[in-house]
Amino acid sequence: MIESNNPEIDVDELMQKIREEVARRKNQIPQSFADSKSDTEKINFNFNYIEALIQNAETRASVRTKFPEKFNRFSFPLSDKIKQYCLKIINFIFKDQREVNLNLINALKQSTLLNRQLVAEIEVLQSKLDNQISNTDSHLVNIENLSKEKYHTLINTCTATQNAIESINETVKVINKQIKDLDTRVDVQEKGISKTKLNLSDFLEVSHHNYLSSAISLSNIPIEEHSKHDKEDLFYYLFENVFYNSNSVKEKQKYYLQYINPSLIDYPFLDAGCGRGEFISNLKSNQIKYQGIDINKLEIENLQQSGYEVYESDIIEFLQKSNDKYSGISSLQVVEHLNFEYLNNFIKLAFEKIVADGVIILETINPHSLYALSNFYQDPTHIKPLPPEMLQFLLEWHGFKEIKLIYSSLIPESLRIFAEPKMNYQDYALVGYKKL
Repeated sequence: MIESNNPEIDVDELMQKIREEVARRKNQIPQSFADSKSDTEKINFNFNYIEALIQNAETRASVRTKFPEKFNRFSFPLSDKIKQYCLKIINFIFKDQREVNLNLINALKQSTLLNRQLVAEIEVLQSKLDNQISNTDSHLVNIENLSKEKYHTLINTCTATQNAIESINETVKVINKQIKDLDTRVDVQEKGISKTKLNLSDFLEVSHHNYLSSAISLSNIPIEEHSKHDKEDLFYYLFENVFYNSNSVKEKQKYYLQYINPSLIDYPFLDAGCGRGEFISNLKSNQIKYQGIDINKLEIENLQQSGYEVYESDIIEFLQKSNDKYSGISSLQVVEHLNFEYLNNFIKLAFEKIVADGVIILETINPHSLYALSNFYQDPTHIKPLPPEMLQFLLEWHGFKEIKLIYSSLIPESLRIFAEPKMNYQDYALVGYKKL
């Protein structure tokens, strides 16, 4: 700073300029300068500017060793001694002022140095803060990503759980309905059992029913002609009439016509064990070429008299001797009459005689049904019941494919108490194809 009495330097004016410049520079610095590197550079620039001003003032406030150039404008020259004397007088007069100015300059220098140190510390703090903010931002991003991942996982888990709950609810509804139906059937059975218990005695005498008379009345053969026929053939013919309703059997067996390949109409269809002719009647009605065979001579003669192409023959002997190929072979309610060796040979020969894409249809009694099993040995010619799983395996063993298992003939409604559907059917059929 320069003494105020110095005609060349106005100290007050210089200090005012410094304050204004600092204020102006300060106003140009954003309030959040500590958060920006460019703001720190601006502060350092201001410090450099102030230091330059202080340095200039310090130079001007030092002891004069040179006579001012302005005094050289006088019309008369001054001797060097006078100039030196004048300088001493000036330096002496402004000695106190100069000391004040130098002290002020030193104070400003210390203040500037202190401010520089503060700025340096602010820069360090700013760097640490920036790093901390960067780390915090990174942590926040990680937390956000992790939260999103956890959220999506939670949503997926909740959705899967909800779907599972809905599925379980649907299953529970079905089970409840089945339980309700079963309860109803059990109630019916319990009422029936209770009623039976109330009416049961130590002995039960059943009213007489003449089965033979019923069989004869249903027969087309007069009694006087019975002696003309083989007794075993006549026995089974009459037995079938009373225990197997021919019209019901014929109507039921129509269902199997849909499995016969219509593209194989040039080949006959063989019904092995045609009996009274229910299925060959369906074949004939649908213009399907056919042949029928059975060992019961009486039934074969009746069918021949009615115009059917049927032959009295053992199944295996017929297949071994026949030169024909067949669009399919059926054996309905027959295989339960055969022992395993015979059944095995029959299926083997059937596969050989059936053309490609032809069908085999086997129907028998369903051993999964207790009701059906209770009536199985009512027919004395039945050997043993055949589980569908075993019979299907046998068909597969001999080469048949695309096998379908079909249950039929529901048991009486009052006895349908089993949750397993297949236990409520009296019969089943296996339909398989020869695929090459």
